[in-house]
Amino acid sequence: MWGKVQTVGTITEFINKEATLGTAASFHELLNWALHPVEQTKEVGANIAYDKIEPFLDIICVMSYPLASVIMTMAGLMYIVNFKEKSISWLTKTSIAYVLIQLLPMLVKITLQILVT
Repeated sequence: MWGKVQTVGTITEFINKEATLGTAASFHELLNWALHPVEQTKEVGANIAYDKIEPFLDIICVMSYPLASVIMTMAGLMYIVNFKEKSISWLTKTSIAYVLIQLLPMLVKITLQILVT
């Protein structure tokens, strides 16, 4: 089983030069692009801008969970030690900040789409 090699074809057969890549767009999308090139260009620009920002947003989203966990743990310990008002304030602010940070990619995408239109 491990020693057998089966050849299924050559690389030139695999990469067909006559294959048309990128023709998955529908006729309606192509017609829309032909009739409204400026709007389509703006949308492509917004998508490129979001693609450039997205890695940083992903890093922020990933880092928010450990930070929020540490702050909430500290707030829980403060609640036990009898700093109830301060701990509840920390819990509330941390929860709201965590949810907003998780929604940040969606909010940025929406903002870019609004700026395009």
